[in-house]
Amino acid sequence: MSKTMGYQGLLYYGTKGSTAAILIVDRVDANFDLSVETGSTTAAGDGTAVPFNTGEATALTGKVTFNIIVGSTGANDTAIVALQAAAATGNPIALRFIRSTGKTGFDADCVISTKQGAPLKGEQTMDVAVEMLSRSLRPPVLNG
Repeated sequence: MSKTMGYQGLLYYGTKGSTAAILIVDRVDANFDLSVETGSTTAAGDGTAVPFNTGEATALTGKVTFNIIVGSTGANDTAIVALQAAAATGNPIALRFIRSTGKTGFDADCVISTKQGAPLKGEQTMDVAVEMLSRSLRPPVLNG
């Protein structure tokens, strides 16, 4: 099996309620975290021994974080403006992360928060954190 390199990951944004289709071309690093929230099912037992801590899955959480270079291409400028507007207003967007061509990952409507980086010795970047919204818009797709 060949290695999948980081540059093969694709990140898209778009209008809430639809599959994101606009490629974010100047993203640098992207992370997709998939975690399981659990509820305790630990029981005391007969009181003669310390119980084992047990639990059952209660929720899945998908989270995407990425950063993007600010102002390097025209298409990137459009993405920056759209992402900043979504963060400033709290309006949902569609976001999709694909590990590589032909693979799946994250596809959901979400709200975002941003952090602007302007290092003295480097290019400006914007860090973006994504939080999934209710299934009422469309069911999220979470594939690790």
